[in-house]
Amino acid sequence: MNILESKFDGRSECLSILVNMTLREYKKITYSSFADGGNLTGQRDVIKHSSVASKIRKRMNNDFIAGAVFPNVVIGLLVNDGEFDSFKENPEKFVEHEFENENISIIDGMQRSNIYFTNYEGNEEREIRVEFWISNKSVKLLYRMLVLNTGQVPWNTRRQVEVIFANLSKTIIDNVFSKYPELLAKVEIIGVDDGKRRTQSGKFHKSTMIEMYLGFNTRKVKVDVSDELADEFQRFDMMEGIEQDISFTLFIDVFAYLCKLDIAFSKFSSADDERQFKEGKDIFGSVPACIGFIVACSEYIMGKIPVERDNATKDEKNAKLSLQISKIIERAENMAGTDFLALDSLNDVIAQLSKSRIGEEMRITFKSIFTELLRYEEMEEITSMEAFWRS
Repeated sequence: MNILESKFDGRSECLSILVNMTLREYKKITYSSFADGGNLTGQRDVIKHSSVASKIRKRMNNDFIAGAVFPNVVIGLLVNDGEFDSFKENPEKFVEHEFENENISIIDGMQRSNIYFTNYEGNEEREIRVEFWISNKSVKLLYRMLVLNTGQVPWNTRRQVEVIFANLSKTIIDNVFSKYPELLAKVEIIGVDDGKRRTQSGKFHKSTMIEMYLGFNTRKVKVDVSDELADEFQRFDMMEGIEQDISFTLFIDVFAYLCKLDIAFSKFSSADDERQFKEGKDIFGSVPACIGFIVACSEYIMGKIPVERDNATKDEKNAKLSLQISKIIERAENMAGTDFLALDSLNDVIAQLSKSRIGEEMRITFKSIFTELLRYEEMEEITSMEAFWRS
């Protein structure tokens, strides 16, 4: 291994070391990570099921055999604080580093690595260029991957949301099932790579869940996720601090309330199969409805912006909210077999909204609807949700 250049990134506080190394050295360090899909959450594996990818791979393979020099692969290396300071002070010490497989990630270069390993025999001593992106925090390696991959298929907004908030979404899911074990068999969080659609109640996309969490904290129905993701530095800072927010446990409860309502509403249907809300499960299958409900709950517990309630008050409000959700679910169960959800009326209300900004209009409408529903104390006298749809 021969170091060509070393630079310190002052913004993310990471160290970049560009080296020449043999394929033998490269395979020893990275093959385990390559076999594990890059060893970094959200990384794209080698693209196999695509005619275009097959042609590109064949061309790359032929180019490599003909002696082409590929752009450098970017390898993430997670080290402890002492090692990081040592490499920063004297990059030459990096050559002596003992690599551990679990601390190595292929941030950019899965396709190139596939070519290298396919043509390994006979090319063991051939040199390639590799950039090591060194950090003492895994989140910074993930950030670097996002910067490199933004705009590439399949890095759409949903994928970026899921990746940047991967740790947060896992923490939410774990806490929900720990506190509400009865939801374990009824709720599923779907990732972008799962290839699944919401076909029944209790199924939510990870990106929707994260958007709900952001909406809960901001108490705003419009969370422009695309704008958040367009600014890499902003989304990087957000990920580091968001899990420490004191409202996290409150959101766990509110998300569980939504799941329980979703399951209760799924028992109702409508005779009209041509409109958006045909069955009860379609209500929270709508992102605007999810966001509207979450923000209504957020205001119920924490008050309208800029009100800042103390934790004791929030807990008290949350206890009242929990009781109200139970009353709504009980009423829905008692009204089974009726047109309690009045989905035709809900469809009529939605149909009257401005089509030019229908998403935002629906969020505002659902927030108003659920705000009224959460405040209504005499649920036992309600025979139809039309009273709230048209409020």
